[in-house]
Parts: sequence; structure tokens; C-alpha cells
Amino acid sequence: MVNEVRFFVIEGLDGSGKTSQVKRLGEWFSENNLPCFTTRQPSDDRIGKLARSATYGAFPAENESLSLLFAAEHCQHYFEKISPALNCGQYVVCDRYYYSNFVYQGTDSATIERIFSYNQAVMNPPARRPDAVIFIDVSPEECMRRITASRSEISIFETLDKLRTQRERFLSIFERLKETENIIIIETANCDENAVFEKIMNKIKPLCSI
Repeated sequence: MVNEVRFFVIEGLDGSGKTSQVKRLGEWFSENNLPCFTTRQPSDDRIGKLARSATYGAFPAENESLSLLFAAEHCQHYFEKISPALNCGQYVVCDRYYYSNFVYQGTDSATIERIFSYNQAVMNPPARRPDAVIFIDVSPEECMRRITASRSEISIFETLDKLRTQRERFLSIFERLKETENIIIIETANCDENAVFEKIMNKIKPLCSI
């Protein structure tokens, strides 16, 4: 029997280590003979590549245009990749989802309401929403330190002031969605990568009855 809790999203600031945790989680499922599809948004598909290039300033785009572009990516990626994986019994672990759309393009209350409307194709019905959203809460200062130490290319969203704003927006949108989404915040103070992964697994295993 396929377990009902199978769709997980990992969110976090750039530099929070979420991509490493997605990889580790996917490997854990596979090592335990549980079929797993790991993916990311923006994806490596055509719309995703266009959206990703915009974040690195490849072409000028208005914030409203980016909101629509990322919403289109969420929709296409869900129906083309995520839904088929779930339908064939796989666990799915996705690096970012529509929550990031609110954080990176939600500049004011009016914009946030429009982003809600743009993402209705994947937010409703509720069955299309993730079973759990894991937010790796790393301080903006630590994220900025990691980014500057490890990357030669930095996106338009990666400055300390922007990271601070993004964290506030993540917490704000999670507060708004807490009645409809299963949001798990992982505190990471004084934790290395292994300790963060252990915290994530302590939350995921009971959900999956593994």
C-alpha cells in the first residue's frame, strides 16, 4: 500500500543548505528501497531554465513578470513531473515550491494577493499541496557568509538586506498558511549539516510511518 504522505518540499534562504538536505533525503529514501524523485524549482525544464536565468540577471524583467513566470513554472513542473511521480507511487522531495514565489516576488500585500491567484492551479485542490513543508531556518548573516565563500556567481536576490527581508517574508507567509499547510520549521543554531538532517528525519519518519 502506498503511503499517503509522500510529497515533501524543503524551503530556506539561499545558502541555508536546503539543496544538500534534499539530496540527502532522496538518498535516504533510495537506500531504504523507497522510490523517490528529487527535483527543484526553478526546474531544469524550459520554463524553469528561463526563470532561473532571470534570477541571475540574464535579462531585465519586471517583478510582476517574474511572479507570472515563476507561477507558470510551478504549474508546468507539477503537472509534468511531480504529479506523475506521485501517481506511480514515488516519494517526491522538491527544492523550493510556490512559497518562494511569495517571498521573492511578494513585495506588498496587493502583489501577494495576485501571487495567490497565479498559483491556484497548484494550491487548489488541496491534494496538490505538499504533505509537509520543511523550512531550514538559518540566519541571513550565516547564509551570506556561505554564499560569498562558495560561489563565483551571485543572484540578484543574494544580498544581506534581501536575505533578511526574505526570512521575514517566509515566516509571514507560513503564519498565513499554517491552517492549510503542514509547515515544519527546523531551527539550526549551533547545528552542522548532519544535525540538521537528523532533525529533518525526526520530523519526516513519523509522518511516513517508516
